[in-house]
Amino acid sequence: MADPCFAYRVIFVPKSAARASAADVAVEFVKPGSDEASEINRVLLKEVDKQRYTTGQIVKMMNSDGFPRFKQHHHTQLWKALNARDHNTGFGRPGDYRGTWVWYDSWLARVRAHCQEQKDRYVALT
Repeated sequence: MADPCFAYRVIFVPKSAARASAADVAVEFVKPGSDEASEINRVLLKEVDKQRYTTGQIVKMMNSDGFPRFKQHHHTQLWKALNARDHNTGFGRPGDYRGTWVWYDSWLARVRAHCQEQKDRYVALT
């Protein structure tokens, strides 16, 4: 830790904005030794954003997983049948661009399970 090649020091200087909405970031500083600091006994980290996939990426993954007959049309039929775009399912969310949708790992797992359940339908005939 003392080696300057690997040291990284940051100094936080509190700066107030006129309004909370005008601040770039909301950070609360807790003074060491205060009542609040004694209540904080560990640092909690949470996932900020989940891995996101487009429909095309999911279809390509299913194709490379051995289901070459699984196409975008089948994906659309599946999400409609399962109402997967309902926000309460946790399968995905609207994408960054108008009209797009991105899917999470939970949906990828559900699609993979569907392909395995319907293997005869999606595996290439030999």
